[in-house]
Amino acid sequence: MKKILIFHPYLAPYRLDLYNRLAERFLLKVILTGSAKERATLGFDLDYVNGNASFDFEYVDKGYYLGRHLISRVYGKVIRSFKPDIVIAHELGVNTIVSILLKNIFRYKLFVTIDDSPEMIRSYGKVRGLLQKLVVKNSDVLLVVHPGVKDYLDEKFSNSKCDFTYFPIIQDEAQLTKKMELAKLGVSSIKEKYGIGNKKIVLFVGRLEPVKCPEQLLQAFVNVADNESVLVFVGDGSLRGDLEAVVRNENLQQNVIFTGRLTGDELYAWYLIAHLFVLPSMFEPFGAVVNEALVAGCKVLVSDKVGANCLVNESNGVVFKAQDEGLLSNGLKELLDEVDIEVYDTEMRQNKMPISFNDFINIF
Repeated sequence: MKKILIFHPYLAPYRLDLYNRLAERFLLKVILTGSAKERATLGFDLDYVNGNASFDFEYVDKGYYLGRHLISRVYGKVIRSFKPDIVIAHELGVNTIVSILLKNIFRYKLFVTIDDSPEMIRSYGKVRGLLQKLVVKNSDVLLVVHPGVKDYLDEKFSNSKCDFTYFPIIQDEAQLTKKMELAKLGVSSIKEKYGIGNKKIVLFVGRLEPVKCPEQLLQAFVNVADNESVLVFVGDGSLRGDLEAVVRNENLQQNVIFTGRLTGDELYAWYLIAHLFVLPSMFEPFGAVVNEALVAGCKVLVSDKVGANCLVNESNGVVFKAQDEGLLSNGLKELLDEVDIEVYDTEMRQNKMPISFNDFINIF
């Protein structure tokens, strides 16, 4: 059986299905090099994700950190001992550079995951630009999460032997649907708790931080919503107090809910309750929550700075210009006006993803 070695900062729910599927076909080893400080700030239950991994993985954080990049001898040690056929390195960091330096010695194929959005990859500075050229020259495959990034690299490096492959950050819809089915048990009690059984539900999931633009979402909601609509913030962060103050000042306590950070069944239940999911971020390399919302049957409203806008089409949502409150308000009103609660909760609660996880696994 061929061997795959993966370097990544930590196990994430949106990569777990990929790794588990690879483990069915390859001998898989995953080395996780994110710092303990970084792992403590993740917006999901890391212990839950770790417990659902069906492959060999190890967290390594002994060494020195340059930003979020671990400088350590672990990369060379594990390559020598594991002798992989394929190394999958992450981004333009230390793990990738070491993998390049040892590639010809240990004779493996090198794949590199690049999670940048089109805007990010077009705005590289001089140092990142040089690293990009180094990686392209010495890698066999670059896995990118947006078709616009693939098009950009195909044009910029048209003579390269490196294969640029579009592989979005999506979960196995069959596995995710099973989780949603289990979460249905909690839907009724949540609706009863908050008195929202006959309301149009707008959902935000993420950190309540400026980069995610929750203030603009709240203001857009104030602009267009009526008493039949409820905005739900799932997450926590430095802006929560400010947002709660706006809610009090606008007397919207019955129309805006703050749940705090949720994971597992509690989170999935809110996806099933919501009619519309909104991610208005001014910076978002991808945004795996968009995939989760679409699989749950929500229509989505996302900014053009969200990498997952590549999952949005005319039938499942709207993309608006980031930080444009007017366009956000218009999109919110348009999608709320489309909601017929009875029809939505019976006939329309279907997977709205335009692509399948299985298709991309086969390409991979």
